[in-house]
Amino acid sequence: MSRPLREVLQDPEVVQGLQEHPGTYRFPSGASLVVSAVHWPPHVVVSQDVAGSLSVGGPMALLLDTVAGSLNFTYRIVTPADGTWGAKLENGTWSGMVGQVSRQEVDIALGPFGITESRSKIVDFTRSFYFDDRSVLVGKGVPEVDSWFFLHPFSAFVWVALLATLLVAWLALLVLGHHPSDAGLVKWASHLLFRQLQVLLQQDATVSLFLGVERLVGGGWVVVAMMFMWSYQGILVSLLAVRHIPHPIQTIRDLVDHASLTVIMEPNTIVTDTISKIRSGELKELNDLKYVGRVRYEHAKMFPWALDTLVRRHTHVVISTSLSSDLFIADLFARTGRCDFYKARQTFFSSTNCIIGQKGSPIVPVISYRYLPFSPINNLVVMK
Repeated sequence: MSRPLREVLQDPEVVQGLQEHPGTYRFPSGASLVVSAVHWPPHVVVSQDVAGSLSVGGPMALLLDTVAGSLNFTYRIVTPADGTWGAKLENGTWSGMVGQVSRQEVDIALGPFGITESRSKIVDFTRSFYFDDRSVLVGKGVPEVDSWFFLHPFSAFVWVALLATLLVAWLALLVLGHHPSDAGLVKWASHLLFRQLQVLLQQDATVSLFLGVERLVGGGWVVVAMMFMWSYQGILVSLLAVRHIPHPIQTIRDLVDHASLTVIMEPNTIVTDTISKIRSGELKELNDLKYVGRVRYEHAKMFPWALDTLVRRHTHVVISTSLSSDLFIADLFARTGRCDFYKARQTFFSSTNCIIGQKGSPIVPVISYRYLPFSPINNLVVMK
């Protein structure tokens, strides 16, 4: 039976082998590691058998198995009592997986963890193996008819540009064109403007243009108006084929200002720890929602349930990593056949992700080397 890693590392030859040959060294007689993990799909899937033993699946489990085979160790999975990543408590201790590692109750924790200064003082991080950001998951609104739907094919900028083009063409004809002697200036100006509007609305319009510059300006306006209207009609028909479904929450500002929504997020993570220290801006306002009862803390394993109930009722939103958000939406669609959720346009809080180990443990840099070896030739980090 393999000895615990702590006993194995008491052998100076083992430590020397890890330090001098990080890419090839294997524990001669094996080793047994205690690994902490929490359920966080798709990265880590923690399951329990009838006997109460824990096992892990997902990409992080594959990474752990690869490293275990390379280093010749076995492992046992545990999970923290509070089921969190870990945050510093008022008494100076740490909760969650970070606390387990810092107290040397476990050898490594899968996480994957974001790097913070406070965490780096009590645990060591492997090299980062991917980046991810955070998204807001919101329930879609019900299909509805918008009274201003006819304005949707184009943005406000396009409508303003069209109006400006109309006025420029009208002024050019008025200043450079032929002015009939039997018509007053105001009457002629009104006549020209009305005729140009008729062209835009695709109505019959007759205008007497004698000079070359008049025909150039008038013909140019006809081309612009026709191209615009043909595009407008095509887009409008496409939009009318599907009823409008409102997506009101697209930014953190929208979320903060929407007083009827409660935010669901995981407790004791790098996100909650960091935004609690921000002194101004939208992320501070997001953190302050907990003081008015608009934040609900749930573990990631509860997110599918929260989406299918609370978020579907349009009373809550979920904040999670973008990759996990895509998985939640896909799983619910596969189960229900309906796509009732969307990710807000704004993402935030990008972070690196790593495995953590005990402070000063020689196995941490060795794990880094096994999946991200350093190339001395070109100083690039490459996948192994």
